[in-house]
Amino acid sequence: MAISAEERLLGLIIALMHARTRMTKDEIRASVDGYEKADPAWDGAERARRDAAFERMFERDKDKLRRLGVPVVTVRHQAYGDDIGYRIDPSQARLPALDFTPAERAVLSLAADYWHGVTLGEDASHALIKAASGSAHAAAEALPFAALSTRLTDATAQLVEAIQARQEVAFEYASASSGTARRRVQPWRVRLSGGAEYLIGYDVDKAAPRTYRLSRVAGPVKTVGDQGAFEVPESIDASLMPSGTPGTATIAVRPEAAHALRARGRSAGEDGDWDLVEVDYTHLDALRDEVLALGGAARAVAPDALVAAVRSHARAALEVTGG
Repeated sequence: MAISAEERLLGLIIALMHARTRMTKDEIRASVDGYEKADPAWDGAERARRDAAFERMFERDKDKLRRLGVPVVTVRHQAYGDDIGYRIDPSQARLPALDFTPAERAVLSLAADYWHGVTLGEDASHALIKAASGSAHAAAEALPFAALSTRLTDATAQLVEAIQARQEVAFEYASASSGTARRRVQPWRVRLSGGAEYLIGYDVDKAAPRTYRLSRVAGPVKTVGDQGAFEVPESIDASLMPSGTPGTATIAVRPEAAHALRARGRSAGEDGDWDLVEVDYTHLDALRDEVLALGGAARAVAPDALVAAVRSHARAALEVTGG
């Protein structure tokens, strides 16, 4: 069974941290899963080729660990001659104790929920459990997100990885002006604004920076070309940052429901058994999602665009579920 790069790196860390004095490259190759083991049946040319492949892989792994802050130490000593070894000093690699406040743990919970179900979902959940178990126990801080409908998508996770690798991506993108077309982009940033996710990057075909709303990405996001193919600018032009159209909406809510809406809104009277709440918004679709997430406990009253959006999405959901 093939070993992933992450598993190989973890095995290398464990091996080097448990080395009593040091480990040579030959010992690392023989004991760490993921490195091809030497075979006596190889002839001279084959051995040279495979040894060179191992050397390149090990050097990349060693550099990656050092970039991650893992102190891989090169051990040279007269007793070993020219035979170089490696080890990790556990005292340098150990992280300080974590101690989060209840409010910080609540924010971490939101972050773990945001990553739920995609590439880093399980990792985020495990990290949260470990962090919380090492922190002082206290009552959790309540956060005003009674109807959080935004979660990371698979497209977002793929773009985050491409940004880290500085690798171009390609995807189908639907826009009102040009319909659905293929885009090839150098991804720079992923931003969350008003409950919607956006990609900011350089459109290779248009030769200009662009902003893309991820909900309009159709199909999978695919990486293109080599890693490290471009540089991400340190600052992004403010005109590229996602922005919405501010407005005020009136939402009817059931008594003892929609506490997040009530907390940031204003009472606007009553409509029979419903309480009316005025809410300022920047992104209408984010407010639409919040109303829909409340189910029968909320309905849109104004503006007309919000009412139409809520009804349209509710009808579509009923058709999908056969209702």
